[in-house]
Amino acid sequence: MKQCLIMKKNQKYDIYQFFGSGDWRFAPLTELFSPYRWSNELIDWFYDEKRTSFGNELISIDKKQNFIVLYDTSDQLDETYVGPMRDPAKRFEMTRENFLQIIHQWEELRISRPDIILVVIHEDNHVSLETDQKIIKEYQDAGYALDINK
Repeated sequence: MKQCLIMKKNQKYDIYQFFGSGDWRFAPLTELFSPYRWSNELIDWFYDEKRTSFGNELISIDKKQNFIVLYDTSDQLDETYVGPMRDPAKRFEMTRENFLQIIHQWEELRISRPDIILVVIHEDNHVSLETDQKIIKEYQDAGYALDINK
């Protein structure tokens, strides 16, 4: 089943707030879509075949053959955490093509800053970013997304 997350721009602070699914897979994706972080760094990293891992204290991004693997590593901020560095239970895998597509699209959206962006994880872990209000409404009407007017 598809999962959706709404990124709604807070006009006062000019940041995106995330609403919707509590699905853990969205945690590393929300880090990818920070308007003030990673500017073109992800694209540079993607094309640098010598660098296989990238991230910060909240997310680890790894190149694995034809896939990009995202790990939510935020548990490690807790100094009492004793689990694995890259917990397989908090792993999200997507194709390299899809990853490249969304980071290029995000670079454009990061600059244009639309009021609402719908992040969709499709059944096959394909991620898409939707900004067309008609498409967002269709997802809402189908029950995949929250009502953006609330």
